[in-house]
Amino acid sequence: MKIALFNPSSGISGNMILGALLDNGLALEDLVEGLRVLPVTGWNIVASTVKRGGLQGTHVEVTIPEEHVYRHLSDIVDIIQPSSLPTPVKLSALKAFQLLAEAEALAHGIAVDEVHFHEVGALDAIIDVVGSCLGLHLLGIDSVYSSAVAVGTGTVLCAHGVMPLPAPATARLLKGVPVTQTDEPSELTTPTGAAVLTALVESWSTPPAYVGLSSGMGAGTREGKTRANLLRLIIGEVASVAPVVSTDSSGCIQIEAVIDDLDPRIWPVLNAKILKAGAFDCYARTCLGKKGRPAMELVVHSPESARESVLPVIFAHSSTLGVRVASVERIVLRREFQQMTTSFGDVAVKLGYYGDKLVSAEPEFEECVALAEAAGVPVKIVLQTARGVAAALLS
Repeated sequence: MKIALFNPSSGISGNMILGALLDNGLALEDLVEGLRVLPVTGWNIVASTVKRGGLQGTHVEVTIPEEHVYRHLSDIVDIIQPSSLPTPVKLSALKAFQLLAEAEALAHGIAVDEVHFHEVGALDAIIDVVGSCLGLHLLGIDSVYSSAVAVGTGTVLCAHGVMPLPAPATARLLKGVPVTQTDEPSELTTPTGAAVLTALVESWSTPPAYVGLSSGMGAGTREGKTRANLLRLIIGEVASVAPVVSTDSSGCIQIEAVIDDLDPRIWPVLNAKILKAGAFDCYARTCLGKKGRPAMELVVHSPESARESVLPVIFAHSSTLGVRVASVERIVLRREFQQMTTSFGDVAVKLGYYGDKLVSAEPEFEECVALAEAAGVPVKIVLQTARGVAAALLS
């Protein structure tokens, strides 16, 4: 299994991620060719070797035509979703922009669909985000890890005026994330960099033992005053000697609470906020409470590192006055996507491996829905057809 380990000790931005990927051997022409499928034109990627604080890295500049457009989340979805990018890349990029929209919405007290992106909706930011997700995909990365994220001090000038650092959206994106406050008087971590990182990182703790394959540096635009303005990215191979992949070394906790007096309409809101706070999983099951009343039992699985961000959400948004917390083992199959051809068109199939054995092959449902709508047939027919094609992989 191939992993990527980010070390944002001098912060992180979209162009720094691209630079680190290129410095690790990603071919610039492959990245550009892959991004050309997006329905946007006029952009270009220029990469150069530079030094920051005496250390060498790759600096990336995305050049774009002058724009006077503020895009909403729906506009960005319309750019990414219909493209022929690999499905995992589209999902990761859309997740990053969804997180960005949610952070901006919370910062301004508006609905997600009302958010109009300024800097992060510009064409260069779209190339940064999609390019970062595509680059990791092209390098064959299975899992992404990161150490603590450094942020600067002082203020930054943005479309809304002068803001304290980290910027409001960045601060919200880094909720539940290990952060290192520095005395560097500049914006080390941008909203774009924070969104990509939080969308992709599976664990913020020490990665499993790995064999290093490469190491590269992505350079920021400015020289740092107190530290080299570089993002380090290490790519390694984890030996597949164990049949399973467990969670981070800080473990997994299970949080439970029986609730019999919560308005049913609040449950979807509670679920979404718990997952946003960093939980792996969140669900509810029916039961009888201690007074014999019909009730719901809330069950949350979370990394230990997110404990103090998940618990306040549970208490603030539910009616429970107490929870049970226990340490549990979490086993996760290694996953990858493969494009399969059916009589209705191509569909991505999610593959699950237990050790080296393929044990699961399930078509992506949303793609089956799109194919069914295009063909004018019930989605169950497309799903059955796609599952039949996928079954050949299991045999």
